[in-house]
Amino acid sequence: MIEIDATHTPYEVTDLDAGCLLGTVSQDHVRALKAMRRQLRLAHQWCVLNPVVDGGAAASWSDDPALASLELDDVLGGPGTPAVAAFAAEEFAVAANLTRQGTMSLLADALDLHHRLPRLWAKVELLEVPGWKARRVAELTRKLSAEAAAWFDTQLAAGERYGWPTIERTLAMAVAKFHPELIRDKTGPLSKADWDVTLTHKYGPEGTAWGTSTLDVVGDSLDLARFHDLVCEEAEKLRRAGDADTLGQRKAKALGSIAEAQDTLDLGGLDKLDHRGSVDRACRDHSPASTARPPRRGLRVFVHTTLADLFGTDDLAIADADRLGPVLVEQLTDWLKCHGSIASITPVIDLNRTGAVDRHDPPAWMAEQVRQRDPHCVFPHCARSSADADLDHITAYDAGTSELRGPPGQTTPENLAPLCRRHHLAKTHGRWKYQRTRDGNYFWTDPHQNAWLVTALSTIQLD
Repeated sequence: MIEIDATHTPYEVTDLDAGCLLGTVSQDHVRALKAMRRQLRLAHQWCVLNPVVDGGAAASWSDDPALASLELDDVLGGPGTPAVAAFAAEEFAVAANLTRQGTMSLLADALDLHHRLPRLWAKVELLEVPGWKARRVAELTRKLSAEAAAWFDTQLAAGERYGWPTIERTLAMAVAKFHPELIRDKTGPLSKADWDVTLTHKYGPEGTAWGTSTLDVVGDSLDLARFHDLVCEEAEKLRRAGDADTLGQRKAKALGSIAEAQDTLDLGGLDKLDHRGSVDRACRDHSPASTARPPRRGLRVFVHTTLADLFGTDDLAIADADRLGPVLVEQLTDWLKCHGSIASITPVIDLNRTGAVDRHDPPAWMAEQVRQRDPHCVFPHCARSSADADLDHITAYDAGTSELRGPPGQTTPENLAPLCRRHHLAKTHGRWKYQRTRDGNYFWTDPHQNAWLVTALSTIQLD
């Protein structure tokens, strides 16, 4: 194992004695501090190079840059920091191989340290405070007013102590002094602002079973108590029906029973079937639109497996469910047994099918073919599923004019690619360009002519 020390001299790790090893560890610590400092320097300079000009949109935490002018709290840094141009984060993210969320956090931290916490930033420059700690402080103080942040920065510098107890105590004093409305008893009940329902799919070797997910709910106490009673009643029905699972397992399964019962209720008032046998969820009655039940979007799960695995004896075979991740075939067969009455099997889509249509939106077969061909957004380093992505025309669609229609056959599988909404906007408004290669990869260039090749497995930066 050969490494390079601070003097650029190669050495063999196994040849180090105790003294040399500890000296090398000390050198690496300094190099790590400098690397974090350099990252923050570069991030801030990128913000300087990308100001908002001529009333343009600002980069925001929102996926829609148009909201930047409406949601002032949605811009990157805290109060008092300059705005950064929209789509600047995307360019930095691709170059640094970071997620957009990680890049937005880095840029925001750099802005706050330079403009709101200059004394703390001076300590980072002197390598007396590590960059990771300064970034955490910037994040914790982001909601403070510019006046409160300046007071916090001054008080922290006056004490010359940057341990977490001092940071937390000074932050609490700043909140109490400038923002008493933010003080809330953390042991008290959650407020309505905390209400949310989140679904998390966890799978893989980390210990969570394949095909198992987590549902977290924070809401009205009475509503949740009534729903919990309903879940317990369904779990008891399962027990009386002979289900030998534990109470917790039966309560989890009860959620599926309740959802299935709700689907049955919906079907009671809906009757029109399309040519594939699926339910047309248009309301049967003629009640006003404001009172009618809105159409429900059914859960569609595309599972890639073979008939041999599906009907074989190997329960440990793995199928790929694009929305839920890998699932055991055993779990898949259980789903079919429980929900077979409302399940349908779609034939395999021919990924080699060709054709063109003289309209902007592709037909269903073409849309599914493109999403199956490219299972994720094809922007560099993006891994968002193509299931809900926009289908972008690689060569821009020409609708023509009122007098002359655009060229025929512009919508083809070869001219379509899935882009998540944010990266679709970046391509349309952020001056990114790309093309699909003959072997099915994607060649991208940013506004500065940096280039990347996106393959099915990775993103490769090109010289």
